Amino acid sequence: MLIEIRRATTSDSARATELARTAKAHWGYPSEWLEAWSDDLMVTAEGIERHATFVASIDGEVVGICQLQQSDDHTMLEHVWVDPTRHRQGVGRALVEHARRVARGVIAIVSDPNAEEFYAKLGARRVGDVPAPMPGAPLRVLPLMELDASVS
Repeated sequence: MLIEIRRATTSDSARATELARTAKAHWGYPSEWLEAWSDDLMVTAEGIERHATFVASIDGEVVGICQLQQSDDHTMLEHVWVDPTRHRQGVGRALVEHARRVARGVIAIVSDPNAEEFYAKLGARRVGDVPAPMPGAPLRVLPLMELDASVS
């Protein structure tokens, strides 16, 4: 199975948003939470134009996405989403490793709690917590992680 990584185009926006919503729902979050996150799960054409955004394809089908939001001071890894039917097939790893080759310095990641182990296996370290209260979970936090960009 060949995973192809390419720069996303604005025409990838709808599929990327579909992947984000499907992948987030896969974790079994309450529908109330998914509705609250609806805007956050949108991968807009404007965002794709503004930020280095990459898609992973298998046999011509887009099955994953990630986005680097970079400034002079920092780099954030955002919108890492993989079609749940493609989990544990190397798609997420391929996307993150590609992003590491493009990024500068240390990459910050505000991880979904369900993805923390994935990032840790790639060498990310937890450096803190980000408060993320939700209905019924007022003390909910998200892991704040850091990952070194590849030096090449």
